[in-house]
Amino acid sequence: MAGSRLVIAAALGLATSLAGLLTMTGHMRGLVTPALSAEVQLSDYLLPSGFGVQPQEVADFLAAELAKRVENDIALRVALGDEGQQRLIEIVLPRLVTTTVVQEMIKDIPPLARVLSLAEFRMAAQVVVRNSGPDRPDVVLTLPGALLAEAETGSAAITTASTGLTAVMLGDMAAGEMRVLRAWLGQAALDAGPGLGRSVLLGDGNGDSGRVWIYDREGWYGADLQAIAWARWLVAGVLLIVLVASGFVLGIAALTTRGGRISRA
Repeated sequence: MAGSRLVIAAALGLATSLAGLLTMTGHMRGLVTPALSAEVQLSDYLLPSGFGVQPQEVADFLAAELAKRVENDIALRVALGDEGQQRLIEIVLPRLVTTTVVQEMIKDIPPLARVLSLAEFRMAAQVVVRNSGPDRPDVVLTLPGALLAEAETGSAAITTASTGLTAVMLGDMAAGEMRVLRAWLGQAALDAGPGLGRSVLLGDGNGDSGRVWIYDREGWYGADLQAIAWARWLVAGVLLIVLVASGFVLGIAALTTRGGRISRA
């Protein structure tokens, strides 16, 4: 009875130490990853305080600048007269240059929209999507709060579902294809809190779901292993010792069992 318990304990030690070593060396993920997978590395997107431009500020500046030019433009004064010039400043310009107009103008100028949208960025994500299976149509990665996405190859268009959840449309992916993306997330990603990782999903048009590996920006209990090299070797050494010891015990148990069978025969 005691011998069987020892064998069970050794088997458990062998399995857990082997799993730990595979995890530390990065091979465990490859053993449990399906054909369609994504790695998402999240990080904070830090900006200087007060960075950004509000549409109201732009509208006020444009209205003041245009009013100054109207006042100083001799041709307009001659063409409109003093009363017409004053009406242009007091009535026409405030109605034409409003916050709504400026917001629409910003959206209609993509380079300007991208620059001004920096103030809305709260997080950044480095994404690697792999398809080790057959060709897949309409691959989609849900990414809450996604505001902008760029792909090194292929497409990466952002769409918003009726529920308000944003997703990155990757289009068709060929067998063995890999996509590298950069994405920037807004306040909605922070509001999701710990549930952000559960909201990042991967799938294709055939209804097949993939696996998403999230590397969060938050600290974790084993984060010191990344900064302290000798600590990694220490943990790996302990796991290796447990692995060898467990394998030795199992080997002795197997030889003893075999020897007992031979002696009885």
